[in-house]
Amino acid sequence: MFNSSRKCEARIEALTREMQPLRALHDAMKRSTAMAEFSMDGSVIDSNEKFSRLLGYPDNEIKGMHHGALCGQEYAQSREYADFWSRLRSGESIEGRFMRRKKNGDTVWLEATYFPVSDESGKLSKVIKIASDVTAQVAAAEQDRNLITALDRSLAVIEFDLQGNVITANENFLNLLGYRLEEIRGRMHRMFCRPEYASSQEYGQFWERLRQGEFFGGQYERITRDGRSVWLEATYNPVRDEGGKIFRVIKFASDITQRVLQQQAESESARIAYGVALETEQGSSEGERIILQATDKMRTLSGQVRTSSEQVRELGAQTSKITSIVNTIKEIADQTNLLALNAAIEAARAGESGRGFAVVADEVRKLAERTSGSTQEISAMIARIQTESQAVTESMENSLSEVEEGVHLANGVGVAIQQIRAGARKVVDVVQQFSSALKG
Repeated sequence: MFNSSRKCEARIEALTREMQPLRALHDAMKRSTAMAEFSMDGSVIDSNEKFSRLLGYPDNEIKGMHHGALCGQEYAQSREYADFWSRLRSGESIEGRFMRRKKNGDTVWLEATYFPVSDESGKLSKVIKIASDVTAQVAAAEQDRNLITALDRSLAVIEFDLQGNVITANENFLNLLGYRLEEIRGRMHRMFCRPEYASSQEYGQFWERLRQGEFFGGQYERITRDGRSVWLEATYNPVRDEGGKIFRVIKFASDITQRVLQQQAESESARIAYGVALETEQGSSEGERIILQATDKMRTLSGQVRTSSEQVRELGAQTSKITSIVNTIKEIADQTNLLALNAAIEAARAGESGRGFAVVADEVRKLAERTSGSTQEISAMIARIQTESQAVTESMENSLSEVEEGVHLANGVGVAIQQIRAGARKVVDVVQQFSSALKG
């Protein structure tokens, strides 16, 4: 009897030593982790302060509550909830993320493990729950999921491994490029590119930089299943795993083909407009040069006409003087003729002695008559010259007026051409800036 008692005490002491680490672990878990114990019918047997505070209950209030009261009413009455407890009663441990209700009705998400515990006889006696609050993580994940859903609805999305092989793509991407998913899964990204680009050093560097974690964004030309060219506004996003290692690349894209084609058309129009404007500027520059030359020549002509007009006017003045001289000569000739006639009369009276004198007087008379006739012809000629000189002078004066008017108009045209050239230069500059902006 005594030996049996000693053996029991030794056994109890050994079990106590074995239980100490387990009790220490249990106590440590209760201090650091939200824990609760449920009976097999789901009623709360015990809970630590962390668990009660996590659900917003005082310690003494949560004890005795049914587990279903900590869940939403709809879920607590569902077939899924009944199956949940059936699995626990069968001895199955369950872990995962669970939505629960706080006392004030707010939602809390728990990362939890439920594990049934057996008593000394091996019969299931209770369920212990260990939980941690992951509400913030769930909210963030939900936000990310909503964002991805929104992106998936509005954008073309495709995923690649680090070698550029297609993993998956959404309907927007497949519809945009005209493929079915099974036609592209496992194939290389280069199938969407022009062959000359896909075989270039630039393309190889593009994927090497993606593998190094570099982000890319911009406008990209890609080729559809039927060979059409489409333009995408896209981003290539390297994705890291939980260890920070890059393991895939996600591409988000939108179709901007019409915008690019419009920009290309505008760029071509700008190029043509630039050429026309440049030709206009060059033409106006040449026109300005010609107008300035014509203006200079017209100024020279104006000076020449003015000089000629003055010379003709001087000629008229000189012919007037000649007329005066001729009139004087005519008067002398008339007087000489009269004297010769008187001398002839006197010589006739003198008879034979005046014969020689009469001959001389007759010659003088004839000379005077010829001189008088010549002076008359000269006078008539000078009159005609004066008339013509007057007409020429008037014509040249009229021409001079017209030439001066022409010079004035040419000056005006020259100013207008300069203004046109300046305007054309501005057009050239503006079109060039617009063209550069389109290229940029």
